[in-house]
Order: sequence, then C-alpha cells, then structure tokens
Amino acid sequence: MKAVEKAVAAVVRPVGADLELLLFRHPLAGVQLPKGMVEPGETCTAAALRELHEEPGLHLSVKPQPIGVWNRYIPHRPGKGRVAQKHIWHIFALEVNNPLPNHWHHRAEGSPAEDGLIFEFFWRPLGPRLHKEVQSLFAPSVKKILYHYHQEANLAGP
Repeated sequence: MKAVEKAVAAVVRPVGADLELLLFRHPLAGVQLPKGMVEPGETCTAAALRELHEEPGLHLSVKPQPIGVWNRYIPHRPGKGRVAQKHIWHIFALEVNNPLPNHWHHRAEGSPAEDGLIFEFFWRPLGPRLHKEVQSLFAPSVKKILYHYHQEANLAGP
C-alpha cells in the first residue's frame, strides 16, 4: 500500500486567556487547516512551514511543534481508478504572539490544483465544537489539536 505523508500546520494565537486557531475557507473544498504533501527530500517540519507560505502567505520564525499523527486509509476503488493508499497526517502546532490580521485573503501558490485560488483566512476560538466547523476530512486533526491544548491546560493547573 502506498503511503503519502502530509503536514498540517495548526497556527494558534492567544487572545486574552483563550486561544484561537487559524482556519481558511477553500473556495472549492470548505473550511480547513493549512496542509499539504511532504515533498521528496523534505522533512515534515519543513513541509508545514512551506504550506504556511503557500496557503496563507505567512513567513513564521516559530518552530513547529509535533503534536500528533492521524492515519487515513483510502480503499482501493478499481472502477474509479483509485489504488489503496495510506495518508499519514503529521500535525504541528505553531504558537504565535506577533500580531496577525483577524481576517485576510491570499492567492494560493505551490500546487497546480490550487494555484491562483483565493483562500479566506480567519481565526476561531479553540473550543470543544470547533471540529464541527471544518470540512469533515479535517475534523480528526482538529480533535487532536483540541486534545493537545486541553491536556496542556490540565497540566498547567488553575
């Protein structure tokens, strides 16, 4: 079975005592997180940073922190010309303190399928129902992000 590695960049910012997660609206595929394939010879960390440049146009000096992996299995569909694949999504958190806009648009680059598309970026509170706001394919990643920050908050105590 072919394995395809992908990197997910979860950009998080503090707002008072709360946290917000950067999301975007893809004009053809709904609300999602910055994500893309890990290219040959590229590390997953480098792929996460590259995706932040290509999709939202961000150049962050923050080091991505690995917070989880999600394995997605795509079954073989001979009638549709699809072979079985395993997608390995490496999820990275990037916590930013520098001011970023609350809302912006960016013309995607770096992917023939998305070059020239206009993505709309915005922030959402990191709350228990956030996974319901994203396209269903991204819900498991958002749940891992929520779990990571929930666990971190529990370790920090009141």
